[in-house]
Amino acid sequence: MTMYRAKHLAKQGRRPLCVLLALVVLATVFTTLRLPAQAAGAPTSLGLAEHGLMAYRDGWLYSYGGKGETNSDGVRVSDCAGLIYSYFKDLGAEAGCYGGVSSQVKYNCAFSGDLDELYGIPRVHGLVITIPDYNDPSTGIYSHIGIYLGNNMAADNSDYGTNMRYGPVVDGGRGWTAWHVFDNGLVYPSNGWYEFDGALYHYSNCQYDVDTVVDGITIGSDGIALAADGSQLVPGAEGAPALSSEYVSATTVADTLRSLGYDGEDNTQDIIDGGDDVPSDSEFNGLVTGNGVRLRSEPTTSSDTVATLYRDTQVKVMETVTGQEITAEGITSDQWYHVETASGSIGYVSSIYVKMESPLAAPTFSVEDGRLLISAPENCDIRYTTDGTHPTADSSLYTGPLALSGTYRAVAIQDDWTSPMATVTFAGGSLFTDFTSDDWYFDYVDDAVSLGLFSGRGNEFDPTQTITRAEFAAALANLAGVDTAAYAGDSDFSDINGQWYSGAVNWVAAMGYMSGMGDGTFGAANPITREQICVTLANYAGLTYSGSSQAFSDDSSIASWAKNAVYACRERGLISGMGNNTFAPKDNAQRAQACVIILNAYNQGL
Repeated sequence: MTMYRAKHLAKQGRRPLCVLLALVVLATVFTTLRLPAQAAGAPTSLGLAEHGLMAYRDGWLYSYGGKGETNSDGVRVSDCAGLIYSYFKDLGAEAGCYGGVSSQVKYNCAFSGDLDELYGIPRVHGLVITIPDYNDPSTGIYSHIGIYLGNNMAADNSDYGTNMRYGPVVDGGRGWTAWHVFDNGLVYPSNGWYEFDGALYHYSNCQYDVDTVVDGITIGSDGIALAADGSQLVPGAEGAPALSSEYVSATTVADTLRSLGYDGEDNTQDIIDGGDDVPSDSEFNGLVTGNGVRLRSEPTTSSDTVATLYRDTQVKVMETVTGQEITAEGITSDQWYHVETASGSIGYVSSIYVKMESPLAAPTFSVEDGRLLISAPENCDIRYTTDGTHPTADSSLYTGPLALSGTYRAVAIQDDWTSPMATVTFAGGSLFTDFTSDDWYFDYVDDAVSLGLFSGRGNEFDPTQTITRAEFAAALANLAGVDTAAYAGDSDFSDINGQWYSGAVNWVAAMGYMSGMGDGTFGAANPITREQICVTLANYAGLTYSGSSQAFSDDSSIASWAKNAVYACRERGLISGMGNNTFAPKDNAQRAQACVIILNAYNQGL
C-alpha cells in the first residue's frame, strides 16, 4: 500500500516527477510510512465526513455557488458541491478540487460504483454519493452530490429552504444512485483503529469492520467499538486502543475494492438513458435487515465472503437450505437463504438477516372463552415461542387454544416458505401489543386485567403513559365492585356527561373519595399525581397514619394536605418510593404504577 508523509498530502499526485521518484525510493527503504491521525493541512476521508456532519449540526444554509462563505448573519453557506469544496478550502488544499457536481466526479474521482449493486456502498467514511441529472444531462450527468458518513447515512446541502440534510442513502427516498472515491489529495484509513465523530472504528484493508471482535474489543453492526459494559468505547478511555496513523491513497483504495469485485464504474449515464441497469423491484423477494451482512460462498460463517450487504438491500431468494446454526439479534437459526443480488453475485446469507416478502400472511391472534387462538392460512403449520426468541420450524407446534399468559411470537410455515412473525402479549385474557412478559409490570397487569380491575386502551395497555383522573376513578370503582351504571345519570361536573367513566366519577365524588377542580369540572382527562392517588386511597379505605413509617428524603415536597395519606399508604404497603428513599409526590402516576397500587389494595381486601 502506498503511504505518504503529512507534508506531501495536500498536493499528492501534483508534484514533479523527481519528487515522485524520490517518494518511491523512500517507500522502498522504509516498509511503512505513517501519518498523524489528523495531520495539519492533510485532507482525509474521515475529515471530509466530519466536515459534512459539522455543517449539518452548525446549520449551514443553501446558497447556489456558495463554497463555505459566511453570510451577514454569521452563518456559513454553500451549495451541494460547495460543501465538499469548502472542506479542502478550509485546509488550504482547494487547488486540487473542482467546484461543480459533474466536474468534481469527472476530474476528482478515482473509482465509482452503483448503489443498486448488492455489494453495497463500501464501508469507507468520506466517499461521495450522487444523484443523476435527468433534466439536462448535456451539462453534466450528475445533479446533486453529498458526503457519505458510513452506516448508510449521508449529509448534503440540498436546496433553498431545505438546506443541510442528514439521512439514509439506501431506501432514503432521495434518489442517490452512485458512490465515488475521490482522488484530489484525499487519503483514506487503511488498517488499525481510527476516530470518527467521537467513536472508535477499526479498518481492515481500507474498510471499517462490523460485527466482529478486534484486539479483544467488540465491534457492533454499525462499526462502532464497544466497551465491556456494551456502551460506546470513547477514544482515550481506559481500555481504548491507540489510534493508527496509517493512511493510503485513493489509488490503493481503488485497487482494494477492485480485488473485491467492484468494477470501478457507475451506470449513471445508462440510468439517464433508460437502460437496463436499474433492476425492477419485482425481481426481488427479500430485504437485508442489517448492515455489513456477509454474503457467503457456503451456508457457514467460515466460508469465503462473496460480498457485503447493507440494510434494506433487496435480494432474490432462490431456495432455503440448512446450514451452520448461528445466534444473532436474539435469534438462533440454522436456516440460510441461497440468494442472488442485483449485480449478479450469488451466495448464502443467514435467514436471520433477511426479511422475506413471503406469499404467506403472518398469523393472527384472537381470544375465545378466555383462551388465546392463533390462526394462519389453510394448510400452514403454526410455530410459536414464549421465550422471546424468533420461532422456527423446530419451535412449538400450535395445536389449539392456549391458556397461559405470556408474550407469543408466531410464524406460519408451508413448504419452504415462512411468513413474517406476529407478536402479541396475552395478559388477563386480553391481547396487548405494547409490552412483553419481560417487563417488570407484566404479572401485575396480567392479574389486574384478569380480575377486571383495569382494562387496556384498545390493543394497548399504555403501561408507561400517565393515568387520568377518570381512569383512576374507574379502577377504584372496579376495586369496590360498584355497579357504576347506577351512577351514570346527570352529573354536577360539566366534563363527564355521556362519557364511559361518568358513573365511576359520579360515584367517587358522591362518596367523597375524589373532588372536582373547583371550576365545575372534574378534570377527567387530567393526569393524577402520586400524592393525589394516596389521598384518594386513604379516603376510600379510611386509612390513618400511625407514625411508624420512615420519612421520605423528599418529604418537604409532599403537600401538607397529602402527607398523612402518603405515609398511611406506605405504612399499609400499598405504595412504595421511587428509589433512593424518594417519593416524587408531584410526578404524574403511570398506568403500570397505578395498576400495582390497585392490585395491592385488592390483595389486602380493601
